[in-house]
Formats: sequence, C-alpha cells, structure tokens
Amino acid sequence: MSDINPQRLLSDLRTLSAIGAQADGGVDRLAWSEADLAARRWFAERIREAGLEPRVDAALNVFGHMPESAGPRLLTGSHLDSVPNGGRLDGAYGAVAGLEVLRTMVESGEPLAARVEVVGFADEEGVRFAIGLIGSLALTGELDLEQLRDGRDWQGDPISQVIASAGREVDRMLDAQQHMHSIAAFLELHIEQGPRMEAEGVDLAVVTGIVGVYRQQVRVIGSQNHAGTTPFRLRHDAGRAAARAAAGLRELVQNVDPEAVANIGAMQFDPGGVNVIPGRAAFTLEVRHLEESVVHRIVETFNTNLETISAEEGCRAETERLSWVPPARMDPAQMERLEAACQELGHEPARLWSGAGHVSAVLVHAGNANACTGAEGLRTASDATALAARLLGVAPAEVVPCATGRIGVQVPRERLLVGVRAAAAQIK
Repeated sequence: MSDINPQRLLSDLRTLSAIGAQADGGVDRLAWSEADLAARRWFAERIREAGLEPRVDAALNVFGHMPESAGPRLLTGSHLDSVPNGGRLDGAYGAVAGLEVLRTMVESGEPLAARVEVVGFADEEGVRFAIGLIGSLALTGELDLEQLRDGRDWQGDPISQVIASAGREVDRMLDAQQHMHSIAAFLELHIEQGPRMEAEGVDLAVVTGIVGVYRQQVRVIGSQNHAGTTPFRLRHDAGRAAARAAAGLRELVQNVDPEAVANIGAMQFDPGGVNVIPGRAAFTLEVRHLEESVVHRIVETFNTNLETISAEEGCRAETERLSWVPPARMDPAQMERLEAACQELGHEPARLWSGAGHVSAVLVHAGNANACTGAEGLRTASDATALAARLLGVAPAEVVPCATGRIGVQVPRERLLVGVRAAAAQIK
C-alpha cells in the first residue's frame, strides 16, 4: 500500500483555507454561512473526484465512502466550519487528512478501504447559535430541536430561517441519526489549538480526556432610563450588573479550581443608546473542566453571585442552559499503548487533557460507538503542515472507551495510514 500524497494533502488544505479567507491569514467560515456551504460543496466534490460516494445528511454533515460498501465502518474526519477569523487547520486538517487517507487506501487497492468513511461535520464551533457540536449531536440523536425552533442567532435572526436558507429543516435534522448504526469507531485528527504545548516545549501528548463544556444564556432585567437625569443612587442599571458579574468571573473560577476556564464572549445592552441606561443586558457564559463536578460548582457559584449583584443593582437575573457536553475520559490502558507507540518512535510524550471540545466527546457519550480522537498532537498550525508534508500524521490521540467495547488504535507519526488500517481491521 502506498503512503499518502503530501503534495495533494497540502494543496487541498490550501484550497480549503481560501474559502472564507481573511486578509490577515485567518479563515471565516461561520456555520451556515455562504463560505461554510461553499466549503461543504468543495469537500463533497473532492470526495466524488476520489471515486467515493458523497452524502450530505439532514444536519449538513458531509460523508464519503466507497460505493456499494456497507458498515460498520471506522469514521474519520472533523469539522469544516470555523470561528470568526479562525485558524486554517482547526477542524479542516482532520477532515482533509481523513479524506487523503481514504483515497490513498482506495488507490492502493487496500481491502480495508471499504471499512472506512470520512466526514466533515457541521457547526462544531457553536458560535452562531451558542449551541455547539450540532452536526454530531444530530448524528447521535442528542440534538435539542426545541432550542433551534424557538431560538435566534447572534444577530437576532430566527435559527429556523438560517437553517432553511442552507436547505435544511429543523424538524428533519434528527434524521441524521439513521446513519449511527453503521459507525463502529471514530478517529479525529487535530492540532492542540492552544499555547500549552508550545510554551512547555512539548511536541507530542497523550490526551487524558476531553473537557466538559457548559454554556448558558444570562439575562439581566433592570429599568431603562435617561442617563443624564437619573442619578446613580436611583438607577436600576442592567448593564452595570452584567458587567460586574463578568468582571469577577476569573477570580470566581480560580477560587473553585485553578485549572478550570470560563468565558463571556458576547454581551448586549438594550436599547444600546449612548445616553440611555440599559434596561436589559444579555450575555453567554461558557465553563470548561475535565471534572463534571467542578463545572457545575462554578456555574452554581456564578449564578449565586449574579443574583447577589443583580439585587444590589435593583435588577433581577434569569439564566437558561444552552448546552452541556459532559467530559470524556480516556481509558488508562489505551493511554499506555499510545505512550508506548510514541516512545518506539523516539519521543517521550506528555500527558495533557484537551481543553477544546471535540465531536468525539459526543460520539462516545452516545454509547453505541467507540470514540478514538487524535487531538493535541502538534504544537502549531505550521508544525502540522510541515509534519503532514513529511507524512507525519497522528501520533498523539485520544481513545475513549464506550459501552459497546474498546478499540485500540496505534498511530505512528511516520505513516498516517497505519492507524486507520489498524482500526479498520478491528471492526467486526
């Protein structure tokens, strides 16, 4: 069997990065946008050109497999959407690398190619609707359609209309779960997306697990009034209450657990006039940690503090959970196997938990597929590109056991194909 074609892999990555490209080198493929839809059309066409059969499901996930093949299959890939002005390789690397592996297997006449399927998931980032991992949640049947039916995106547009403009229907999105029975395992390649490994001089890491991600909507209700005629002591300023709660977030989180992180990435004041005291304020809170109890303790502490601050400002607060993806722990036995694989290649890997959410966390919690996710393996996007050019793929990985059993995937860096072949061979 041949090795992958590094020039073709890099060419595809460059082409994909041009869709939604920004002047400063970033990529803007916000989910459900025209750039995102264009990337999905491109990915489906590349699948077709490889002699594979493309399929776009009810949630806009793009799949590709050998014609007339049947499951169960090893699913490999990642997501195609990005955050605003995101990185070129976030998600894209895993999807394109998965395609490169599968088409190389087909070109080489590898019998196990029929047991492999590639995917480009939809709306993993969760920026537009404040609900992440939509494509994988639809695939596993865990997507909350009520939130989509009644919600609005970050610009106030009805979510149902945004999805309809992309050619999909909210009420049909769970049709995607019909494909779940054909998936035996999942392998996701990913860069770290953070500074920890680079700061510590670490090239490789065996991941201990994927953090849980909790998101909630917060609304503070006060009294709108004239900013020039209303003295401070008589104000019910929703904006001030929201700002105070946000300003104390870091200290609050670190007092619960120094390793936890949280973020308030968007806040709106209503009506938004320069001379009007905000009568309403709204923002989103996100909390991440590897321990579920820590996440819930932070949320509870924050909400208690929010109520106190709101009362002090003569306001009231409301909170609503948007999404919760529990942590996904990696199996200790598989961690040891991954460490041994790295050591055989002359590398001493670190152990690191993944602070980024991944679709594999959703798949493992579905309970009827093993999840094997390769993440946090390469320090930077430039490292990933250079390593791919040298046929260095997925040494660090996350392997998460499920109720249906375990699958161990050993993936040497020198050959991206080895891990996929090993995994496909174990699918019964």
